[in-house]
Amino acid sequence: MSEPTPPSTTSHPPSNPPSEPQPQPSTLHIGILLFPGFQALDVFGPLDCLNVISWKNPTITPSLTLSLISRTLSPVSTQPPHLPSALSQSILPTHTLTTAPPINVLIIPGGWGTRAPLPEYITYIQRVYPSLKYLLTVCTGARLAARAGVLDGKRATTNKIDWEEVVALAPGVEWVREARWVSDYGGKVWSSAGVSAGVDMCLEWVEGVWGAEVADQVERIIEFRRWRDGGVDPFA
Repeated sequence: MSEPTPPSTTSHPPSNPPSEPQPQPSTLHIGILLFPGFQALDVFGPLDCLNVISWKNPTITPSLTLSLISRTLSPVSTQPPHLPSALSQSILPTHTLTTAPPINVLIIPGGWGTRAPLPEYITYIQRVYPSLKYLLTVCTGARLAARAGVLDGKRATTNKIDWEEVVALAPGVEWVREARWVSDYGGKVWSSAGVSAGVDMCLEWVEGVWGAEVADQVERIIEFRRWRDGGVDPFA
């Protein structure tokens, strides 16, 4: 079977504002939230895009820092809390929720773990959101952001399988169901549909921050066929 070709961005009305490089702070301090039961690709898809940028763009690399943030410094597993025999992997945080340095970009992954109460994480999101330049949620990471109240009045999307439950948590959010990824009108809040859609969103965000040449370079290196029309989602 031949591989499907992503639809042309000219065949559908765009649901997201065009990505144009924006004036940036001198350094982007990036934080990624880690909690038990996070989805591996939700973290490592966007993170590997940033890794590749650091390999190939020395003028950008000094302007990036990364913090892996969790409740403690113990390894954090992808194992779903209700599936103790499931295959899983662990990652070591670099900071705790209380010792993390100031950040201006926060990436929130999804996964089974977003169904847990996670009160410390909700409080952390609420605390850092006002100082963020960008908030990026992948998959059901939007559940945590919505529970924190920071998506109210914003355009957002999330995993379609868990759609009804997540949307019910936050009726004040302008949820966009037919979307692979969404950026809010102000460009601060970005969200994606499930799992692999986080890479599409990240590449679009990279283009908005550093331009099309850098985003296209990352796309080529990771050999990923980017879905360029955020308003078309084959899984909706």
